Amino acid sequence: MKELIVNLQGKLDSILGSTFREKTDDVLHNIPHRILLDARELQDWDEAGLTSLKNSSLSHATSIYAACSLSEALTKDWDRLGVSSTIPYFTTREEAKAYLLSAKSDGQQTQVVESTAACPACLQILRVRGKGNYRCPACSHTFYLTADYRTASYEKLF
Repeated sequence: MKELIVNLQGKLDSILGSTFREKTDDVLHNIPHRILLDARELQDWDEAGLTSLKNSSLSHATSIYAACSLSEALTKDWDRLGVSSTIPYFTTREEAKAYLLSAKSDGQQTQVVESTAACPACLQILRVRGKGNYRCPACSHTFYLTADYRTASYEKLF
């Protein structure tokens, strides 16, 4: 899942909301994203602009949205228009990032798919669960399995 930070500036009206939708619809339609809306420099807004953000989040259910740095007045309008039901808001950017990293989108799989890979040292067939470090039970060789199921004869340290 890719990540996108949008710094909202100036006035969020129907024109800026439509521009946001035009620029992001194609990108979000193809690949799910984690989207952080930073409203620190947002000075003014109207219902049409906030509704555009809400509609964008509803149109792209596989993407995850969060907002941060909303003013007190914006927070009230955010709640009144129901934007908070699809785009939760947080006080700081760090809190919003933590939420985005921990949240699962509707389109993400939650189960782990098992597959097989061969040990690069002894060619023993092993059951694996995606990329990561593995140790062969037959020869005790440690290796790293990449996301595309290629083996490397070393361990990743992170």
